[in-house]
Amino acid sequence: MMKAGLWFGCLWGLLLAASPQAVAISSLNMVYFDDFAPYSWRDEEGKMRGLMVDVMDRVGLELGVQVHHEGYPWLRAQKLVRAGQADGFVTVPTRERRAYTRVVEAPVAFSPLTLFTQTGHPALARLNQARALSDLKAFTILDYIGNGWGKENLVGFKVHLTSNVDNVFKLLAAGRGDLMITDPLVARFKLAQLGLAGTITEVPLQLELTPLHLCIANSSPFAARVDELTRILARLRQSGELARMEARYR
Repeated sequence: MMKAGLWFGCLWGLLLAASPQAVAISSLNMVYFDDFAPYSWRDEEGKMRGLMVDVMDRVGLELGVQVHHEGYPWLRAQKLVRAGQADGFVTVPTRERRAYTRVVEAPVAFSPLTLFTQTGHPALARLNQARALSDLKAFTILDYIGNGWGKENLVGFKVHLTSNVDNVFKLLAAGRGDLMITDPLVARFKLAQLGLAGTITEVPLQLELTPLHLCIANSSPFAARVDELTRILARLRQSGELARMEARYR
């Protein structure tokens, strides 16, 4: 009887170890905006690439887990984390996102936010004199659906939303709006990719230097390892390894 009980206990342990929940703990499933190069984008072969992907692969080595990378339209990616169908993403931890994730407080990267407008915009002199976001109330700002920073900070502004970052640049180049607010690293990469270099000008006003954080779904098994993730990212930042990764995209 004792032997039968022992055998059953061992069998049950093996079944638990083979369950989807146990397997999920050995892999970190990350989702990204698939059109936010050079931070995250889908290449010609359908593989996710970018600074965020590189950093998370390095974090996975420290954790001893495999990292899976999937890209989606940004709003859909966020919904997957909210629904517990992915472990996390790297982004600006807005109030809304903090409600369904645990934030790893050591940043993955820092994203400066500056202004871009059409080259030769009739109000360029006025834009160059802007000193704060509040100085832009008279202008139409182009933005993409799912941008949490814009949703949180552009309340009361004239905002025209479009489906993706490419469309924002194309509309701006065509004079269909006055401004966009984005990271210069993203702008340089996208303008070259779209063949729009020279049609869009950067306005020398840095609105913010925004930290991008790893956010883990409250329902993820990795939510219990947020402190460990914080230590890993802080150590990678202090050692200069994150800076070396960033330099490859500048």
